[in-house]
Amino acid sequence: MNDPRLPVTVLTGFLGSGKTTLLQHLMQRAEWKDTAVIINELGETGLDHLLVQHVAPHVRLLQSGCLCCSVRDDLTLTLADLHARRARGELRFERVVVETTGLADPMPVLHTLATHPDTARHFRLAGVATVVDAHNGFATLDRHEEARRQVAVADTLLLAKTDLTPLGALELLEQRLARLNPSAPQHRVTHGALRSEHLLQLENPFLSKPQQRLGEPPRIGTTWLLRGTGSRTESVFMRSLKPHASDIQTQCLTVDEPFEAEAFQHWLALLTALRGERLLRFKGLIHIAETPDHPLVVHAAQHLVHPPVPLPAWPDAERRSRLVFITQGMEPGLIENTLLKFTGARATPSAF
Repeated sequence: MNDPRLPVTVLTGFLGSGKTTLLQHLMQRAEWKDTAVIINELGETGLDHLLVQHVAPHVRLLQSGCLCCSVRDDLTLTLADLHARRARGELRFERVVVETTGLADPMPVLHTLATHPDTARHFRLAGVATVVDAHNGFATLDRHEEARRQVAVADTLLLAKTDLTPLGALELLEQRLARLNPSAPQHRVTHGALRSEHLLQLENPFLSKPQQRLGEPPRIGTTWLLRGTGSRTESVFMRSLKPHASDIQTQCLTVDEPFEAEAFQHWLALLTALRGERLLRFKGLIHIAETPDHPLVVHAAQHLVHPPVPLPAWPDAERRSRLVFITQGMEPGLIENTLLKFTGARATPSAF
């Protein structure tokens, strides 16, 4: 029997794994046009939604916290508002994608989707897609429990940046992921390009299901694990939730004057080379003097800086550069001081 409730796919993955890039690619495809997107950003780092909204019309931002820690009520209220507006004919969508912060433990989110009475009446959990940064994968799994938990609860694993990873290292990472989660199929992703059916299959797991090999654990997924949730399960989830490391910091900066492209690129390359292990994530919407009408989107994760991507236009009325850093154990003032020294630009702390 068909379930009339709208499917919700949770898209998770550690900082800098490539979630937003993948989401941007998906939202440009015809089969994903009727999709509502909810983006959760850590702290007051409201930037990712600006990078997605030009391809996905129904984008909602959950700010000021991590979904696994403090804003699960905001999620249920946002879903309730989306459902009400859909019922009134103000919005048209047939599915929801929730992109979590890179530090989120997905289990409390899944429990909220499965057991909140109003939410569960109108929405059903389709499954969890976890994006894994193939380039930084081993180091990230070694250092961060959040990354291991995100892999462990996945219904499908999406390996991003495979074009930047030697084949031997990629195969070793796939073996490690299989040990962490033997039931989740793995799909390699290049430049965010993913076959739609790899996620659409989560919405109806009985269609086009991958053939199970002899001796392989059954592919039951997180959705099935949550069928019997209740107060006892909730207490287990809450006990298993650990706070994020206390030395992880989020820093938001704005810069009024445009950057010279070469100076900015030189500064970012130097920062990632010298402090890459402490730079968990950088994302920026950058005003470049040479192309003032076309801001650059710049991403970096640890030692890896991705090629900048020009936007066709500014996503809002602001014409200032906006920089977001998520760091671990970074020296106070290092980012602002080196930015001033190498680019001549003075950065101002901001909540955007």
